Amino acid sequence: MNDSFRQRNTAFFDQLGRLIEKSPLHDAQRNMRALAQSAAGRLDLVTREEFDATQRMLLAARQQIDTLEAQVRELQARLDSGAQSAPTSPEDAWR
Repeated sequence: MNDSFRQRNTAFFDQLGRLIEKSPLHDAQRNMRALAQSAAGRLDLVTREEFDATQRMLLAARQQIDTLEAQVRELQARLDSGAQSAPTSPEDAWR
């Protein structure tokens, strides 16, 4: 009985799909899809790949900023404690 019910439903939906393809509803659906695609084309959208790449770049930048902030805090602590004299060269400032 379950297979019979499923077959009747499948046949019903197949027939319904064929009727919709022949009806004005199908044309309206196509027109609405074209209208939506046209509207989306005017928006400033990006692909998923572009979004993911940008997100990875931002994460890398955030990590670099965190590292640099830690270095600045360390250098500021050294200056505040007077543990280091003024560097004689730029390379000494990072040691």
